[in-house]
Amino acid sequence: MLTFKRLMAFAGIATLGLALAACSRNITRVEQVAAGPQACFECHTDTTTFMVAAEQQWEHSKHASGGTLNEKDGECKGCHTSEGFVARATGATIADVVENPTSIHCFTCHAPHTNGDFRVRWTTVATLMNGTTYDLKGGNLCLACHRSRRDIRTYIAAAPARTTLSTRFGPHHGPQGDMLIGSNGYEYAGYTYEQSNHRSATTDGCLDCHMRTTSQNVVGGHSFNMAYGEEGAEILNTEACLKCHGEISDFAEVQSGTGLSQDEVDALIVDLEARLVTAGLMADGAPAAVKTSADSAGAVYNLLLAKEDRSHGVHNPKYIVGLLQSAIDFISTPGMTAAHAQRAMGSAKNLR
Repeated sequence: MLTFKRLMAFAGIATLGLALAACSRNITRVEQVAAGPQACFECHTDTTTFMVAAEQQWEHSKHASGGTLNEKDGECKGCHTSEGFVARATGATIADVVENPTSIHCFTCHAPHTNGDFRVRWTTVATLMNGTTYDLKGGNLCLACHRSRRDIRTYIAAAPARTTLSTRFGPHHGPQGDMLIGSNGYEYAGYTYEQSNHRSATTDGCLDCHMRTTSQNVVGGHSFNMAYGEEGAEILNTEACLKCHGEISDFAEVQSGTGLSQDEVDALIVDLEARLVTAGLMADGAPAAVKTSADSAGAVYNLLLAKEDRSHGVHNPKYIVGLLQSAIDFISTPGMTAAHAQRAMGSAKNLR
């Protein structure tokens, strides 16, 4: 009988313990559930549409395409995959090869569920590979990737050494930051390379123009596009130019600080490439596989920097014209000295 009573007592204690444990678990779950929806509704409401608009804009961006997700290993993954970039931004470690990589999307640049707001993950002041820095504020995020992967001071061998060209020679794709800041191009001795004011005339660098919103989801905003569609029938984000250049219908209507339009900058690019082909330094749109001098390799580098920038001179017209004109003068003037170069550059300045 005594044994039976003890067993009943133990059973009662066990039942009470389980009941208390279940009660504790239920309270924890109730607290979590109650806090979640309230926080979500601060952003995810049925009346606030800015997130919907941002998503629609992003869908028309190069970022959304995921066209370079095959570059998912080594240093490439830090810009070409969302996982790699987040690891860079947060200081986390990540496998050398990203399995099932995702394209650059909302949570690549923002961490709202961690931070509680839409601040960007990357705020480090823009720094080019040659050590040049410039604080572009919000635009610093863009330059985390949109910059050359080369340091021009060491990438091209100093004389009398020769530099080996190949189809992979050049600043790598997307060196817009180098052009906007106006540094890390190949600068010839005896030239004075000037700067245009887009880097300082903007509050947040790249964002002031590329994120200028319009009534179109295909340009501006989180599309980051300045133009969208087939050439000749493009939708242009000319509203981005309105503040400084007035109302225009085409980017070609804006003359740069050099007095040259986009078409004329393109003509310099074509001119330099033709001269490099004649000199045996370019072939079929790519650098020829040859060894050459620093100044010759520098001319090839400046051409590729201008072409990969893809702004037709807009990012920094004075700097891009200086790089192209000095390279043209070198290639077209055998035995050119610094004095010759400076006189040639003076002639180019008369175009302003």
